[in-house]
Amino acid sequence: MLLTMLFAGFVTGTLLGSKFAPYPHMARGLVDSPPFRSDSDSDVSAEEIELIQGTGGDIEWILRAGSADYDQENGMVKVDKPKVTYYLGRDRKEVFVRALYGEVSQQGKGLKLWDHVEGHYDDMRLQSDSLDFKPKDNLIFLEGNVKVQSPSLYISSQRVKVDLKTREIMIEDGLEALIAPGMVVMPQ
Repeated sequence: MLLTMLFAGFVTGTLLGSKFAPYPHMARGLVDSPPFRSDSDSDVSAEEIELIQGTGGDIEWILRAGSADYDQENGMVKVDKPKVTYYLGRDRKEVFVRALYGEVSQQGKGLKLWDHVEGHYDDMRLQSDSLDFKPKDNLIFLEGNVKVQSPSLYISSQRVKVDLKTREIMIEDGLEALIAPGMVVMPQ
């Protein structure tokens, strides 16, 4: 109930802010309405939103999107043009990911992004058709045309799992890799 009231207050503030300030601080330009809005049974719709997820006083991720529809019955927020910043580990390293569409579970079940998923972490870049973040397991699943690239590594696969605790990348289906030995330090 408290979460619903907070979200409703946030949406109301966003709607009022968009009326009196057509370019909120997080906007980079106007965005088109998402395709799911026209046939959606959402309870609330908003433009230019920001959702923040955290535990124990630490921010886990921030999601910014062009627009969103909230389905209170299913506890889902469907977003258009999401941009997500994850904060990893004690050093709070930032991982940036964006896509054309996404949805966020308000019950903490995770975050899904799809269509032209792109991201970067330090000098590592990634692309895939979809991303599924499971916060309870601290895992990210990348599916469809997955490409991971850094100055010393190139991986292409159909399915990749990333463990955010150990920072391990696990290839789960078909692998093509190129490693530049002059750039990679091999373990002793």
